[in-house]
Amino acid sequence: MNRLGMFVDLSHVSEDTMVDVLGGNETWTGSKAPVIFSHSSAYSVCPHPRNVKDHVLHLVKQRNSLVMVNFSPDFISCVDAGHENGLPDSVPENANLDQVVKHILHIGNLIGFDHVGLGSDFDGIPTTPTGLEDVSKFPALVTELLKQGVSDQDVSKVVGGNLLRVWKEVDTTALKLQAAGEPVLEDDLPSLRFEGADSQDPKSGANLGWDKR
Repeated sequence: MNRLGMFVDLSHVSEDTMVDVLGGNETWTGSKAPVIFSHSSAYSVCPHPRNVKDHVLHLVKQRNSLVMVNFSPDFISCVDAGHENGLPDSVPENANLDQVVKHILHIGNLIGFDHVGLGSDFDGIPTTPTGLEDVSKFPALVTELLKQGVSDQDVSKVVGGNLLRVWKEVDTTALKLQAAGEPVLEDDLPSLRFEGADSQDPKSGANLGWDKR
């Protein structure tokens, strides 16, 4: 993905995967380009597994990457209820513009406003925070960030500048890897013939049992 110039998006992945991609492990060094969380929020503000814990946020800074805050009420306003499945209880009455600002401020104050953006997920969430029902409310969000002491320059980064910066770095990394002759990672997959229930893997002869219907 780095070689192709694709964004590596860590929203919806496990905490272990976040750590491996951002910090590396015993078998690889992690992503060579900055990555994004396209729609995730701060775990310290709302302890939902979809959100990003503080120790991962520090890795985000080290990798010069970006967390784009999700506006979903379930991911911005919740409390740890001790459930066995690890899911918190939502607090819908606090799901509002101010709560979104809390997530942005937490990330910005912890690792810098170079590493936080907006990932509303308006196209995927069934409900929205009060005061942030659609993009027409973004001026109110900007106003509140400024009221909270975020500088004009940092607000500009949050609303789009940071994403453009990461995009440029992703493209630059791809060009460098291609120029250096970085090999393409690929696998040989069997040629699958969809000829009814008796379809077989041409190499192993195994019956795939797939019906083309």
